[in-house]
Amino acid sequence: MVKTEASSQSATQERLLTVALKAFGSRDYDDVSTREIVQAAEANISAISYHFGGKRGLYLATVTYLTEQLKTGMTNRLEEIRQTANDSPPERSAGLICDFLLHFLEHILLGEMGQHAPGIIFREQNRPTEAYDILYEKLLAPMHFTLASLIARYRKREPSDPEIIIMAHTMIGQTVIFRIGRTTLLRRLNQTAYNRATMEALKRQLRTYYLALLDASTDATEMETRDHAE
Repeated sequence: MVKTEASSQSATQERLLTVALKAFGSRDYDDVSTREIVQAAEANISAISYHFGGKRGLYLATVTYLTEQLKTGMTNRLEEIRQTANDSPPERSAGLICDFLLHFLEHILLGEMGQHAPGIIFREQNRPTEAYDILYEKLLAPMHFTLASLIARYRKREPSDPEIIIMAHTMIGQTVIFRIGRTTLLRRLNQTAYNRATMEALKRQLRTYYLALLDASTDATEMETRDHAE
């Protein structure tokens, strides 16, 4: 009996989180009502207070749920890449960086979580709340550090080098723009959704970009500054 009750509560929590993810992923926090969430989740009106302590607790739990779901799709691949990097010469890191980012591209463009994640993540980037700390610690920082470590290994620098950190951020930015600006690109392509042919075209262009950036001269900015001074 106790086990059945626990399973029922777990199922209710799962439904609430699933509905909340869609709601918070598409609208601002203040525009989402707890009543609509419990109705869509077919739960009792008091379920949110009982399971999460209120709307704010539900939002934080939803962000945690989102990070866990995104990590589930990324963790194994990231671990494979880290292990391969440790067992390979630095030159091999360029290919691993491409694999890392292109796997991420597929995840955010075609994965189910990628449909709802941007609304929450981009909002927290622009107007951070305590939920951003969850995103940063559990998802964004580990991903950012892994990429920076690979770049540093390839360029024979330290992962903490500001130039390496900025390069990692640049590569991530060039990847997520295809999710942020999805509507514009699809309209220009006369498509309603990304198809396999478009995905392969994106991957080809991005791989070329990643490799070019990795091999760009570290002295380029200094040379340009000197040329202007002269």
